[in-house]
Amino acid sequence: MRRTAPGLLFAALILLGLTGCSTSECRVYCNRYQQCIEDDIEVDACTDRCEAASEADRDHESKVEECASCVDTRTCAASFDDCVDDCLGVQGPL
Repeated sequence: MRRTAPGLLFAALILLGLTGCSTSECRVYCNRYQQCIEDDIEVDACTDRCEAASEADRDHESKVEECASCVDTRTCAASFDDCVDDCLGVQGPL
């Protein structure tokens, strides 16, 4: 049993690596959009649209990763100043 747990953990990490991280990046993007731009958007619906766009288009997935990385640690004001190029064209709140 002891050998099985590390093997399962390793397998889980491999699967996470293969599937990418668009879910968490879409969630970060949508949460920040709600906090900084439009407080009445539904984060779950935004995340679903963002994820669907990422699954259909690798370029969108890359754009979401760049945007989420940029806005995640910045204030709303800094996000507007520093992340416009990274976030322009990300699908979600529409």
